[in-house]
Parts: sequence; structure tokens; C-alpha cells
Amino acid sequence: MQSLRELLQLCLQRLLQLPYRQRQQKQRQLYKGIPKGLLLLMAAAILLGPIPPSVFAEGEIYQRDELDSTLQLEGLSLGSDSSIQLKSATIIQSVEGRVLLFTMSVANGGSSKLSFLDYWIRVFDSGGAEYKADLLLQDKLKKEVPAGQRVDFSFYAPVNDSTVLESLAYRVIRWDYTSAELEQTLGEIQFPEAASALWVPTTATKTVQMSGMPVELEVVRWAETLVNGHTSPKLALRLLNKGKASIRMVDYQYVLRTSSGAMYPLEIVPDSDKQSLQPDMAVELQLKANELPAPPEGHSWDLVVTQPLVLTADTKLQYPIAALRISTEPPVVPMLGGSVDYTNSNGTYTFHANQVDRLPWEDQDILTADVSLSHPYKEALPYPELIAYFELDGGVKVEAKVVPIDRAVGVPPTTSVHVKLVSKIPYTYPFASAKLVLKEQTSESASEDIAQFQLPPSRIDLPTLAFGDSQRIVGAGRAASYAPREIHTFTDGVSNLFEVQVEVSNLEKRSNAIPKLVAFFKTADDSMYPTKIREIKQKLNPQGKALLSFSNKLPKDLDVTNMKLVIGESITDQRISGPDDKADAYMNVVQMELPIEHTTVSPILKELVFYPYTISLSNINTWLDRKELRVNFQYKLVKDSYYETSNEGSKLIIQFEDGNGNVHIDEVFYLETAPEDEDKRLSLGEHDYRITRQDESLVFKIESLKQFKLHIYHEFQGKRKLLGSQTMNWFGVTE
Repeated sequence: MQSLRELLQLCLQRLLQLPYRQRQQKQRQLYKGIPKGLLLLMAAAILLGPIPPSVFAEGEIYQRDELDSTLQLEGLSLGSDSSIQLKSATIIQSVEGRVLLFTMSVANGGSSKLSFLDYWIRVFDSGGAEYKADLLLQDKLKKEVPAGQRVDFSFYAPVNDSTVLESLAYRVIRWDYTSAELEQTLGEIQFPEAASALWVPTTATKTVQMSGMPVELEVVRWAETLVNGHTSPKLALRLLNKGKASIRMVDYQYVLRTSSGAMYPLEIVPDSDKQSLQPDMAVELQLKANELPAPPEGHSWDLVVTQPLVLTADTKLQYPIAALRISTEPPVVPMLGGSVDYTNSNGTYTFHANQVDRLPWEDQDILTADVSLSHPYKEALPYPELIAYFELDGGVKVEAKVVPIDRAVGVPPTTSVHVKLVSKIPYTYPFASAKLVLKEQTSESASEDIAQFQLPPSRIDLPTLAFGDSQRIVGAGRAASYAPREIHTFTDGVSNLFEVQVEVSNLEKRSNAIPKLVAFFKTADDSMYPTKIREIKQKLNPQGKALLSFSNKLPKDLDVTNMKLVIGESITDQRISGPDDKADAYMNVVQMELPIEHTTVSPILKELVFYPYTISLSNINTWLDRKELRVNFQYKLVKDSYYETSNEGSKLIIQFEDGNGNVHIDEVFYLETAPEDEDKRLSLGEHDYRITRQDESLVFKIESLKQFKLHIYHEFQGKRKLLGSQTMNWFGVTE
């Protein structure tokens, strides 16, 4: 409940804000005996009126604390070592008009409290017009300034449309009840003619008071998209609470201001508007606007941060607490190896560009980049929906497929996850510069810029692995390794079939599918030959191994001495290929040196290796009469069962040849299993076998019965490689 003296002084303040003639008339009414209390209450009811709500601040603002001491306006003495100073002033543009906001700071240097009810401020412009100033609702309860302390008092006053800050003067009045005028003027605070030198400097960073705590503000990222004469800007504001208590941030608003003074509200990206700001914790707010008028060349942008102020119980406005100059210079694009932070509604991610490669692929080249994602939180974040492209020579846009390579449903804490960005260009296409552009798909028709990375000059420069080294497959849930084991050349006399056997190991602690690989044969002159793979569908147990086969037909006279295997992990569409997928690209590609081929033909039919099998023949004897040829033997077939293998396309041929080379009889065997019941097959273990041919003319074709030969061939895809050849005597028994 206000005292009568306080109510009287408040009403006198209102009364003295009237124009001079009206004030004199009211004073004469007071002296004619009308009850003062009633008169003042009536005057208060008549004079008090609502102030239009406000929107945003204009460009000029005076802020004493942010100016050099030589530029600060001097205060006025209140006596007893006390003084009053203009701390800040600005003009707010509202929907229905303009409002002056200013703050007076009163310092009490005396030994007793100082009543601010004894003082008032009147505002004039250079033309003599007077503007009624009233205390903000939040300061109306402030009545005293304790001894030795300083207290701020904030006022508002509606002003004309043409009023500018530098034209205003602030007259400090002390109430004098012994005077007919009821007032004593202590002096005026006003701006000099060169008032623009006193405006708050616009900087890129600033520390301001937010909810009573010092907060450092900085615009850390800026981007704008120009389309059809409109711009859609986006920026990131970093806030660091340097105080000792948390701050509620829900009431603050953010505005873009052009160099012409136009103001545009910014929208906070959903969920990036944190409810509170903890001490010593920094957060980033993502702010954006859509389709603003494109400003002229050479313009500037400011970010204006406002907080709500209450004028009356029914009227609020947004008061500017900071203006930050936004650098619109094109940001420095990080090079390969650099990182960029990106914030969306889920949190802040760090994108790191690790590696870029140009890879050979059939009649094209593949451009591929490795990018990792991480974040600082203790809980996992979801994958952003990424889209990407390579920009060649500043103008050619080549879309890239985004391929996650970790078996992860999100981005876990403290761990990076990787994606591959894969694109194709003609292998003859040259370009001098390249840039990788990353975006997040936020809706069917909209995306947000994430990062750009400048890439080094592109050329095919595959890492080379010496024979004996293995290539590792990395990625959560996909750990494996592979390396060449043996090479084989099969022939039919017209062309050769070149095969490389690749050993694959599962390095996971659980059973895992065999990784799908793609390979090419690369000659010494960089010619590339695609390969066919003999795949294996079974999963591998932990530490389990498989033997894959890559092969292709080559010209018979092609030199394969320095042949290399170019091999990588298969990609289909936007995923790592599954067992039944057809590869359309590959990643993590290396070129592997190959072993020397074993071409020595064994002179005996013992321990002949065609990995993973080994075969031996013993107890070989023959029989021939006019009706039938018989070749009897015992075979032993052994397999290294630790490897998962495929026998598709493989056969073993045991060939009988007479001494003069006139007769050749082939016995064709499948290995372990055969497609048809009548097909011959070799089984693991020791077994007796007889080759028989019924041909009455054989005895005439075989001119000599002194010696014969048995050859063993490994056949693959219809072409053969001789493993062993032994000469034996007719009708004898060979162990």
C-alpha cells in the first residue's frame, strides 16, 4: 500500500509533465481549496494511458558502460557526493509508434539513504517538444538508493516519428514543495552534435547481462541462399554463461537488421532453443529466416538480441541488449582433414573430412570421400539425413551417394561413425579443383547446409599393399581382413583365365557375413580388367576364414608378371552390398601385390595341391584287351576344412595318354558334390577307382604297350592347369 506522500509525489510528477499552460491551470485549482488528494487521484486516472506495444530496436543506441571514458556523457551532481548519469538510451520502433527507452543510474555517495521519489526526469527534443517519461513497471517499486550504492532506474516515453536519439535532452528535476513551480532544475544531460561517435560500437562478440548473469555472445556461422531475388539466411549464435547461476532463455528474441535499418525476426530452429543456460556451459542456437528481400551489394547484417520489458500490466516490448555485426565474408572452407560443427534440432555434430580418393571403375572413375561424425554428449544422437555432392571447378555439380559404413543405429557418445560419399565421373574427365558439400535433408523439399571441404587435386593414387600384408575392414560390427593367397593361370590354348584366391578372416566376436568385395586386375600399363567372383554364402564364425576366387579371361600373350589386384568393399545404391546385391561402386580400395605363381608340374601324382584340396594317386595299374581299357588306382583327397570355400566352376581331370600321344582319355570329376547323380565326383578320404573305356579300335590306336602317362589337371571355368604328370609302365603296379 503506497503512502499518501508517495501517491502525492507520483501524481505531482504526472502533473508536471503537462504542458506549461495546463499545468498552471491545474495548480490554480489546487490553491482554490480543492482537496489535493482527490484532485491528484483524478489527474492520475485521466493522465495515465497505455503505451503501444513495441517490436524491435533501431540502429542507434547509447550504452555508457560500453564506451571509452572519454566518450561517456557526464552526469549531474545531486549533492552530498551523489550523482545521476545517463546509462543507456535507445528508440524502439513499435507497431503504433516509437518509444524512447532510457536508464538513469543514481550513485549515492552520502552516509544516509537517498530517496529517488524526490527526483524526476523530463525529456525534450531540440525543437522544444516535451515527451512524457514514466518508470518501467519493474522499477516502480524502487524508491531509495542505499548509502554507498548505485541503483538503475529505467524509463519509457512515446516520441514522434521524426525523433532521433541525438536530438534529445534529459532534464533532471528535484521536487521543491516550497516553490510555486514545485520543482528545481538540476541540469540537463544531452548529446553533442557529433552524437554518432557515442553509439555503441558494433562488434562480432559481446558480453551482456542476461537475467543478471554475464553472457558472452558470438555469431560463429553464417550462410545465406539467394534464389529469385530473395535470401534465406541462417546463422549460429554461441552463448557462454560466465555467471554462477543458470539462466532461463525462453523470453529472448533474435532479429536481423540490415544496414538500412530494416528489421526481420529470426526463427529458432526447433529444439535448439535451450530452456536454460548453465554456468560455464556454451550452447549454440540455430537461427534462420526464409525468403527475405535480397539486400544490395555491400550491405551489412546485424544480429539484434532483445529481452522483454513490461511497460504496464497490459503492455510489453522487446528491449535490445546486444547488436552483433555478422561477418558476411565467404567463410574459409576447411581443407581435407579439417572439421566443422553443425547444430540441428537433435544437438551439435562435428563433421570431419578424413580422406578422398579417385578410383578406377570399369569405364568410369569413382570419387569417394570418407567423413566421420561425432558429438560431445553423453547420450547417442540420431543420424542426420545427409545429402552430398562434389563441386568440380566451381561449377560442375556431381551428386554423391551417402553410404553409412558402420553398423550403428545412431551416433554413439565418445565414438565416431563414418560415412562414404560416392560419385562417378568419366575416367577421361579432367578437373583442377573440387569441393565436397554436405547438407541435411530437413523435409521433402528443403535442406540445410552442413559443411564444405576443399579437396586436394584428384588423381588415381591407390595405396599399395605388399604381398603378405592384409587389408583391414573397419566399422562397427564389420571388422575383417583379407589378403591374396595364391594365383593360378588356366588355359585352353587360345586364351588364359587368370585367378586370384583371396583369404578373408572374420575379426568380430560374433558370426558375420563374408564381406562382399569387388576387384579388378591391373596390368603394368594401368589397363584394368574386371573380375568375376566365386562367392560364398555361409557366415564365418569368430576368427573363421573363407577363400574367395576372383578371375577373368585375359589375352594369351598378356604379361601378368607385375599384375596387381585392385580390390575394395562393394557398394550397392546407398548401402554396403549384401550377399545378393550387385555392386555399382566400391570403397576403401587398395592395390595388392600378388604372389609368384607355382607353375612347376609334379613328376609324380603325390601331394598335388589345388587349395584347399590335396590329392594323391597310388596303386596305379592298367588292363587292355580288344574290348576294354581299364586304369585302376586308389586316390586320397584331403581338404583344409578350416576354410569356407566354393567349388563352383571347379573340376579335377585325370587324363590317360598313351606313350605316343595318340590316345587321350579324360575322366572328369566334380569335387565332393555333383549337380547330377550320374556325374562323377571325388569324395574326401581314400577310395578305389577304375577308369574304363570300351572301344574295339583302342588296341590298334595304341601302337606301343611299353609306357603310358597319367596327367592330373585342375579345371576352372572350362580351362585347365596341369598339376602333375607321371610316366608309368604298362601292366605294372605303381605305388
